[in-house]
Amino acid sequence: MRDQISRSIFLIAAFVAFDTGGCTKSRQEHDAQQLAARVRSEFLHAWKNYERYAWGHDALRPLAKTAHDWYGQSLLMTPVDALDTLILMHLDDEAAIN
Repeated sequence: MRDQISRSIFLIAAFVAFDTGGCTKSRQEHDAQQLAARVRSEFLHAWKNYERYAWGHDALRPLAKTAHDWYGQSLLMTPVDALDTLILMHLDDEAAIN
């Protein structure tokens, strides 16, 4: 009898753990999707402002909205560094070389 009670308690605990985990997982997935969308939006904001104010230079000074070159001439650090991010985020139009 005692073994049956132990098994029953174990099965109930396992069921509750799996059931709770399922609800948490879907909420975590939803939160992760929202976070991913926000990161993508912020990245696009930064990229578009780089294109507008600093294209052809190493970096953008966001408050001054001016370009900055680290070594006196442009090494195109931002576009080279951002290309893989554009590709990974499936931002193909922004990554295309025109």
